[in-house]
Amino acid sequence: APRTSSSIKESGDVFISELELPGFAKKDIKLQITDDILTVSAKNKEREKQFKLFLNNLVSEDHISAELKNGLLKITLPKKTVSEGREVEIK
Repeated sequence: APRTSSSIKESGDVFISELELPGFAKKDIKLQITDDILTVSAKNKEREKQFKLFLNNLVSEDHISAELKNGLLKITLPKKTVSEGREVEIK
């Protein structure tokens, strides 16, 4: 499973990560994927938080979704399927 400093669980064909971000609005939070790491940055006038989720090449990055509700950011990380690999043609 991807690793994080938050709670993360596996549910069928997705991983679900929940981060507690009380006091932060949707506009205060940014999610960015670089080199198979999902970084969640939350920043407002009072404080700043950052979390990193190491995706370990297990997640379909194009289909990640996130929802903020009552200070809890829920990130849904669909598992990569074997068929998502691609063959490289030898020239």
